[in-house]
Amino acid sequence: MLGLNSLHKPKLTSAEIAALWTQYLNETAGLCFHKHMLEHLEDVDIREIFELAISLGTQHQEKIKEFLVSEGFPVPIGFTNDDMNSNSPRLFSDVLCLHYINIMSIHGCHGYSAAVTTCSRQDVRDYFRGCNISAVELCNRTKNTLLEKGLYFRPPAVLPPEKPDFVKDEKFLAGWFGEKRPLSCIEITDIYFNMKKSILTKTLTVAFSQVANSKKVCDFFLKAMNTKNSHVQMFLDLLNNENLPAAPMLDAEITNSTTSPFSEKLMMFQVGFLFSTAMVYYGTGWASSPRRDLTPKYMLAISGDLKIGNDWLDLMIDNGWLEQPPLAEDRKELAMMKK
Repeated sequence: MLGLNSLHKPKLTSAEIAALWTQYLNETAGLCFHKHMLEHLEDVDIREIFELAISLGTQHQEKIKEFLVSEGFPVPIGFTNDDMNSNSPRLFSDVLCLHYINIMSIHGCHGYSAAVTTCSRQDVRDYFRGCNISAVELCNRTKNTLLEKGLYFRPPAVLPPEKPDFVKDEKFLAGWFGEKRPLSCIEITDIYFNMKKSILTKTLTVAFSQVANSKKVCDFFLKAMNTKNSHVQMFLDLLNNENLPAAPMLDAEITNSTTSPFSEKLMMFQVGFLFSTAMVYYGTGWASSPRRDLTPKYMLAISGDLKIGNDWLDLMIDNGWLEQPPLAEDRKELAMMKK
């Protein structure tokens, strides 16, 4: 029996297909952004990081194709060179490109780690484990480069307490009335990380609205920009009220180009990705924040992203840009076909 089991190669599960399918779209989109940025990068250190990212993305794309084709699944369309305008002027400064790839590498670390935990087959888990190792390396390289160039904005520091302590009463949860306790290091971390992500998303929506050709798409980006701007202001107020430093805005790192380097489908996809993942991180911050005044702020942020998400879906479907993932069999429809 052991011998038979060891030779058994099960089919890809829905979790594995989902992880591979989703990564393929993200990798092909990332390659388009990285290639445009690399065309215009001047800093040698940053160029090397983008060359590594493109190499890794290309390898991942080919490996995912192998997995899907071997199981009889069609390879997603994703994004190709047709979604790029290689002759367009630069849209982002070197500084913005470095911040962009740093945040996206963090997404990679989280996404690959999740895939390892949800996938069953050893070969798929080994693949995502390798992806995670390379994503961690990319994240470390981008962070080290940001630090070396004085561009990395560290989260606020807190002084060490005199001794370990326990929460003594419900005043620890206070936030609506009376004296609020200072933010905990856990709450600060979530606020600061969400703020940095919101700053990048807001900057990208500004850039995309500047180069979008369609009025509907441009209006969507402006609406998304206003939503993210409100979230940035919310996090900024939280930190200011605690006399804690905040990360600076990045809007000044956008050029004055009005020629789009990307298709509107690609830009929309990128914004949709950033808004959907933001809701996950807002939820994490909410769950990790006992201070009661933080709950409605995270709820408001999630609600705002949901509204943008609904508009995003409508626009993607109307333009035929929303690629459909593999679906489960419709057993009722199969049964009806015989009648």
